[in-house]
Amino acid sequence: MATANFQARIERINRAHEGLAPARAKTPIRALRSQPVPMSTRRAGRKRLSIFDHMQSMALGSVLGCIVAVLLTGLASENSPWGPGTDLNEMLFLPALAGLALAPILMLVSLFLASKRPGFALFSLSYLSGLVITMLI
Repeated sequence: MATANFQARIERINRAHEGLAPARAKTPIRALRSQPVPMSTRRAGRKRLSIFDHMQSMALGSVLGCIVAVLLTGLASENSPWGPGTDLNEMLFLPALAGLALAPILMLVSLFLASKRPGFALFSLSYLSGLVITMLI
């Protein structure tokens, strides 16, 4: 019922357009397809990702950066359990320095991978930010 009324309306519109501009040949208005157009015929556009799609990687990078910064500040502090002269200091010294050296390496790698993997770029940026901000506090 609704389809017949819709088709009749399309025919009336086409007849009205034919009477208005006979000098110019217009193509008649056709009804839209009821089935969706397959993806192969659509234009392939780049999907813009929201920053909120990568909140998990940003949070993980910030937390890991803060942990490394706390380890580094504790290595130099006399009052910390892993301070100078303790057994934990010797055990945590190299991993903490490796975590510090990892930040610029992650940023350099993310320069090349940012367009393909935006989550990794945001992770490395938040890792560096968490590390630097916690070290400054």
